[in-house]
Amino acid sequence: MKPKLVILTVLGNIILGLGIAILNVSGFGIDAFTSMTTGISNLLGVGLGVFQMSLNLVMYVPVLMINRKAFGIGALINLFLLGYIVQYFGIFFSLLGFTASAVASSIFIRVILLIAGILILCFGCALYMDCDLGVAPYDALAPIIEDKTGGKIPFKYGRIMTDFVCGITGLVTGMIGNITTAGLATLFIVFGTGPIVDWYRKHIPFHWTA
Repeated sequence: MKPKLVILTVLGNIILGLGIAILNVSGFGIDAFTSMTTGISNLLGVGLGVFQMSLNLVMYVPVLMINRKAFGIGALINLFLLGYIVQYFGIFFSLLGFTASAVASSIFIRVILLIAGILILCFGCALYMDCDLGVAPYDALAPIIEDKTGGKIPFKYGRIMTDFVCGITGLVTGMIGNITTAGLATLFIVFGTGPIVDWYRKHIPFHWTA
């Protein structure tokens, strides 16, 4: 294992966390997977952190049966550090007065933050995935779909499929539990993450991660 790849994996997750934190400030909603876990955990009366970690561990069983390379230090970095990275960026933004309430009155700024957040999030995701040191089980699904269909369902469409299922599940469980789990950002992420991450991986020279 090359130390450079570990550093780049951490950097990818920091960038990913920055993108998520910026989306939080935009006030337009959350990513599809978190939308689903928020809705279900609310219905079950279980803390989001506990539920999300438990779900990730359960998801790893079938994922590792199909692709053992999915688990590695990259997966551990994502699972155990990403939440804290998002949290600390949120604290830092608050200290600067850069909060959802501060920008709530400007739809223009919120839309800019929405677009920037998604582009930054996708760049971080592409970087940490391309280091090939393991990924979170959810991030492993689209590559598995591409591999098992012989490329007939490429990564970008596989990701749209998984994000769509999560987004719909989050919306429905949120409505049942009377909480808001999806927004404009969720819609953009459902249809945008796969194609944008795929574009980054094809057009940006991530070969320097090798």
